[in-house]
This record gives sequence, C-alpha cells and structure tokens, in this order.
Amino acid sequence: MRAAVMRSGKITVEELPEPRPEAGQLLVEPIATGVCGSDLSAWQHTDEFLAAHYETGALGEVFDPARGLVMGHEFTARVVEAGKGAEEEYAAGDALVVLPGVTDPSGQVHTVGYADDYPGGLAERLVVGAYGHLKIPDGVSPVLAAVTEPLATGVNGVIRSGITENDGTLVTGSGPVGLGAVIELSARGASPIVVSDPSARRREIALAYGAHAAVDPLVDDPLQVWRERAPSGQRLHIIEASGAPGLIGSLMATAPSFTKIVVIGAAMREESFRPVTGILRNTSVEFVGGPGFGDTQYHAFHRAFDHLKTGRFDPALMVTGYAGLGGTAEVFAALRPGRPGAIEHVKILIRHDLPGAAILSPEEAAATGA
Repeated sequence: MRAAVMRSGKITVEELPEPRPEAGQLLVEPIATGVCGSDLSAWQHTDEFLAAHYETGALGEVFDPARGLVMGHEFTARVVEAGKGAEEEYAAGDALVVLPGVTDPSGQVHTVGYADDYPGGLAERLVVGAYGHLKIPDGVSPVLAAVTEPLATGVNGVIRSGITENDGTLVTGSGPVGLGAVIELSARGASPIVVSDPSARRREIALAYGAHAAVDPLVDDPLQVWRERAPSGQRLHIIEASGAPGLIGSLMATAPSFTKIVVIGAAMREESFRPVTGILRNTSVEFVGGPGFGDTQYHAFHRAFDHLKTGRFDPALMVTGYAGLGGTAEVFAALRPGRPGAIEHVKILIRHDLPGAAILSPEEAAATGA
C-alpha cells in the first residue's frame, strides 16, 4: 500500500506492507486526513517535539525520526475489516470519525501517526483500536467530518474554562483549534466573543461561526476591542489558540486583573514570563489538551461532532484546499509557519480519492468528480 512517509525531515510517498487487524482492532481505509499544527511541529521541530513527550512521559507519541513516520491523526475512515471482538460494534463499510488510538500488546496506548509501528491517516490503510470512534450518519459528509478532531481541541478548552453566557472572551488565533473554541463559545451564549488573527480569511470565518468581532492584532488592540464591548465588571477569559511566541507572557502583563487564560495552542518553544506579574494581577493560566479519554476530552470529541451534525456551523468554510496522497509534501510546505500565504489556509484535507500532487481549491476538487 502507499503511504506518505516522513524520514529525517523529508516526506515521500512509499510502498509499505499491508497491515492486518489483531483482536480488538479495526482495519480502516482513510477517506480524508487533515494536517495538524502538531504534525508541522513534528516535521519542523522534531527534537523539541520528542523532548517534550519524553519529559512528560507521553510515550504513546514518540518515534524514531530516522526510521520513517506516517503521520495523520485527524481523519475519517471506512472500516475494511473488524478484528476479533470488534464485530458486534463495527462492520465493514462503516464510516467513522476516528479516535486515533491503538493499544500495543504491552498495553501501551499509542496515537496513530506518532508511532513507529502504527501508521496514521496518511497511509492508504491502517489499524486502530476498536473503541471511541464516532459513526458518521447519512447526510453528513465523511470528507468534511475530518475537521472534528482539531475542532474538539478548541471545544475542550472552552469546556475546561468553565465559561458561561455571563463571560466575555478573547480567542487568540483562529485556525481550526481557535475556530472550535468560537463554535463552542457561541453555543454557550458567551458575549462578547472577540477573535484576534492577522489573517483576513480566518477572521471572516470566525465571524461566520459566531464571533462578535474579529480584529487584526497588527492593526488593532484586541483587548481594547473587548473592553469597548464588555459590560462593566465582566471577567475576561482568553483562549490562546495561536501558539505565538511570547504571547502568554504578554497577555499576563496586559490583560485585566482576574483574567483566566486557557492555553490550547501547542507551541514547541520555551516561554518566559514573571510569575509575580500573574500574582499581582490574580491571573489564572491553564493548559488544556485535545481529544482523548481523559477528563473532558472525550466529551469534547462528541460535542464537536454534534455541532457539525446539527449544522451549527458550515465545515466547508474552513476547508481551504484539498490534495491527493501524492501531494502530502506540498501540503506540509504550504502550511509551514512563516511561509508567505500560509495563514490564509485554515485546513487542507488530503483526500485519498484525488489523483496528482497539486493542492486544489474546493471548487477545483469538486470539478474532478472524485
């Protein structure tokens, strides 16, 4: 089978052995796979990525960069075969939003796409554990449903923040994770919802998803925009979804007293700030992870998909490009942080039914008839 393999920083399409499902596993065939900011970090900042996981004991997401890694943990897939013990819950042909976990014989749970022996959704076929997946009902696009996983990270940040309709919010960064936060904030009736992002395209989508104001931080002060809209005495919650260097410390120094900052943007670089600044302002800072089985994470996965199924937002707005598996290297290059035009993309999906290596607009992809 074909797979996009990262080896020592280079991504090429190679032939790999066909996987087989063991007991309690599913063999699946990806439909659409998103490239995550974490994938870009694993590609560009491999040493820092691995160091963070070894330091925290997150051994389910470590790999040998010289051996060859098949990434992809944001994806939808169709079941090809259910292993022993999985036949009652899953059947061949089921379309799933995949919870990207698999358990090895020792009991270690791995995230597919970040493990040497468990390729991710950038392979034509792979095995996943037979647990936690969301079945895609008729009437819901199995391609667009691939945005569920990154949105769930933003949803989880809001759930963990405890924000209610009485709270004001600032979302810094409106990539897929930040947009997930906006969708959940809108569902909760939070007001005002202010979004800060230098991309005009992303700001426009944030407004369509329920933000009340969206500003370019290079032009306007987003905190001032919040102050102008917030009722007197309202507490500010900040959802930091950008991962921008130095932003956490800057927000601690400039946000109002008693602000709560929830960090969901996974920056690889070390940050520096003065703890006394947070003490003097009574600032709370919390770091929140994405979908999984811990705490609120699985609930967020379900809730993000519920928002999609019920039409609370249009997922097509945030999918700004498509490519076939042969275009994986081009997609990574196009999304590389710092590349001109990179922030004008929101989510590029790799569709396994598309030929060629070119990145297509949604209109061009539709015209292929695939």
